[in-house]
Amino acid sequence: MNEGTKLEKKEVDLELQTNEKVSTKDMQGTKIGEVSDFEKSLYFEEAKPPVETNNPKEEVVPEPVASKPEETATVETKSQDTPIEQAPTTKEIPVTEPEKNEAEAVLDFAQQLDNMVTNYERGDIIKGIIRSVSKNGVLVDFKYKSEGFISNAELGLSAEEKVNEGDEIDAYISKLETKEGYALLSKRRADYELLWTKLSDLAKTKDAIEVEVASNVEGGLVAEYKKSIKGFIPASHVVRRNNEDLGTFVGKKLAVTVLQADRQRKKVFFSNKFATRRLNKTELSALLEKLEVGEIREGKVSSIKDFGVFVDLGGVEGLVHISELSWARVSHPTELVKVGDKVKVFILGVDIENRRISLGMKQLKPDPWVTVAQKYEQGQIVEGTINRIVPFGAFIQIDEDLEGLIHISELSNKHIEKAEDAVTVGQKLKAKIIKLYPDEQKIGLSIKALEEEPATEADAPVSEQ
Repeated sequence: MNEGTKLEKKEVDLELQTNEKVSTKDMQGTKIGEVSDFEKSLYFEEAKPPVETNNPKEEVVPEPVASKPEETATVETKSQDTPIEQAPTTKEIPVTEPEKNEAEAVLDFAQQLDNMVTNYERGDIIKGIIRSVSKNGVLVDFKYKSEGFISNAELGLSAEEKVNEGDEIDAYISKLETKEGYALLSKRRADYELLWTKLSDLAKTKDAIEVEVASNVEGGLVAEYKKSIKGFIPASHVVRRNNEDLGTFVGKKLAVTVLQADRQRKKVFFSNKFATRRLNKTELSALLEKLEVGEIREGKVSSIKDFGVFVDLGGVEGLVHISELSWARVSHPTELVKVGDKVKVFILGVDIENRRISLGMKQLKPDPWVTVAQKYEQGQIVEGTINRIVPFGAFIQIDEDLEGLIHISELSNKHIEKAEDAVTVGQKLKAKIIKLYPDEQKIGLSIKALEEEPATEADAPVSEQ
C-alpha cells in the first residue's frame, strides 16, 4: 500500500463520519459552518423571530454567514427527526447595517451628558433640588455629573426648621468630588455668603432692616443680623430717650440701616438713628420724584467722608462731592463743614432707580472765574495768604474762592530746595501776576519778580587804589 492509497482511505472515513445522524441536542460547541452567538451580535442588529414551519418541533439554525453579510444571510430550519444530509428548508432575510456601533453609542451618550452638566468651581454658590433626605443629611441634584451631599451640621437648621424632597436649596460648593463619588456642599456657608451680598446692597439702598442687640461695649452696641453676622452700632447712632443707658438695649431688636459693609475685613456698621428717619419705599420714591435738577434745598450734614459730605434732605441722603463744595481747592471737607450743620445745597442730579442724589454747594455762589478777567490782569500786584504748600510750589488765596500758584522757581531769586524754605502756611504776602488763564482756571504768581534784582559785577563801584 502506497502513501496515496492511505490518504484516499482517510478521506473516505471522514466522509462516512460526516454522514452520521447527529442531533443538535448532542452538540456542545459551535459546529463548523454554523454562526456563533458572538457572530450573531456582530451581524444582526436585533434577534430575529423564529421562522414559521409546519413542524412545531423545528428550531432555527442559521447558515454560515457569507463573506458579505450586509447583502443576505441564509436561515436553515432543521427538524430533530430529519437527517443532516436531507436538503434543508431555507428563507432569505435581509440584514441591515447597524446605525451605530457600541463605541459610538457610548461616546454619544457621554457627549450628551457633558452638555447637560454645568461647569462649577469650588466656592460657587448654586441652587439645587433635594432628591433624598436621610438621618445624616440630604442629597442634592444641581445639574452636575454627581449629586451633592449636605450633612446635617452644614444644613444649619434650627429645631423648628426642616427640609423635604423636592425643595429648592442654596448651597456652597466646599468640594467638587470626594472619594465616595459625590460633591460636598454647605447650606450654612451659602447663607452666610448671601447675607454679606445683601448687606453690601443695603449699604447702597439704605433700606431698614432688623437686628438683635447682643451686648453693649464702650462706644456703642454689638448687634447680630440673622443670627449670623455681627455688626457695630456707634453710640451716636442709637436713638436714646432721656439719655438712657446703652445696657437697656441688650436683647432687644432695633431697626437699623447699613452704614458700611466691608466683606474683606468682616466689619459692618449700623445706624438706628437713620433707620428711624427712613421712609418706606413708596414714600421715598415719591420724594425722589419731587426733587428737580436745579432746585435749592436745605438739609443737615449727616456724615463726612474724605471724598465728600452726605446731607439729609428729610428721609433721603444726597452726596456733595469734595469738588462741589467750593470753587477754591479743598483739602478735606472738614475745612468747610461739620456733622450737624444746616446747609443749603443745589441739586445736580437725581437717580430714582438707584436712589442717588448728587448735590453741590459751590453753585450757590458766583463762579469767580467768570469775572476774574475783570478784576485782575497780568502784571498786577495782589495780596493773599499762603494756604497750601506742595512739592512744586505754594498756593496763595487772593480772593474768597480764588487762588493762584507760586511755582517754586518763582518763590525767590535764590535757589531753594523746598518751598517751605521760602514761605509758610498762613503767611500773608504780596505777589505779581505773571500768568492769567480764566478758561483753564489758572493764575500764576511770582514773589521773585517783586524782589530787587541783585547787582552784577559790572555795576559794582570801582574801589580807589
